[in-house]
Amino acid sequence: MPRPPAPGGVPMSHTSAGFLVEFRYRVDPVHHDAYLALLAGFRDYVDELGLASFEVFRDDDDPWQVTELHGYDSWSHYQRVDSRGTPAEIERLYEQMDRLVDGGLKTVQSRRMTPWPIPSP
Repeated sequence: MPRPPAPGGVPMSHTSAGFLVEFRYRVDPVHHDAYLALLAGFRDYVDELGLASFEVFRDDDDPWQVTELHGYDSWSHYQRVDSRGTPAEIERLYEQMDRLVDGGLKTVQSRRMTPWPIPSP
């Protein structure tokens, strides 16, 4: 059962996603407030794209480490979203993010994952 939407409209849990993309990168804690403001703008964009979920985590042991989880309904949903052009306002967000991510956006690591259902007893 899908989780209810967050105030921004995107569900707060990726558990209902049929396809998940993880992005890992580093942001100096000095820049966290500025980066969170950029992520708020990005969240509005992913809400418009219809992502199943969008979550951001900071590592408790390494405050520089940030992980984003983007949930999609399915692999085909991911492909449809990925094939769209990037709007100019999002390109501007990416340019600002590039300055705050340690090493720039080119250093972001990503993984694509599908659910691996555990059978019921």
